[in-house]
Amino acid sequence: MYKMDELFPQVDEKATVNKVKHFLKHTLPQMQRYSHKDISGIKSPIITDMPKGGSVGNQAEETITQRVYAGQVINSVVVALKSCDVISRKLLIDVYIGASKMPDYLEMEALGYEKTRYQFYKNRACLQFADSFMIEDLHVFKK
Repeated sequence: MYKMDELFPQVDEKATVNKVKHFLKHTLPQMQRYSHKDISGIKSPIITDMPKGGSVGNQAEETITQRVYAGQVINSVVVALKSCDVISRKLLIDVYIGASKMPDYLEMEALGYEKTRYQFYKNRACLQFADSFMIEDLHVFKK
């Protein structure tokens, strides 16, 4: 019989939150450029199938593979956002994904939270995103 810790090792929440923030700030914009997909105007997303390419030359094949993978990352981000609760989804979209990325102090004001409460919800949003993002594991586990 498996123990819960064996199946689900303990997550280092602080490190996971930092990894998710890095992904949303740096990796996601890069994937959007590679895939030629912009999700900054995300409201009610529609997920489409990615085209499949045939066998091509090495450089062309690598480029196609990168674009297809980047498209899958973007689609997975949309799915992960849909899996988050409403507050987390709003926070992640407003701060990291929306066309006009809102600074923390404005988002705090819009939600009506003080700094401590806002940080709690922002961290919770990042942890929910890590739980829902399936193409790459964004969790950092305790040793």
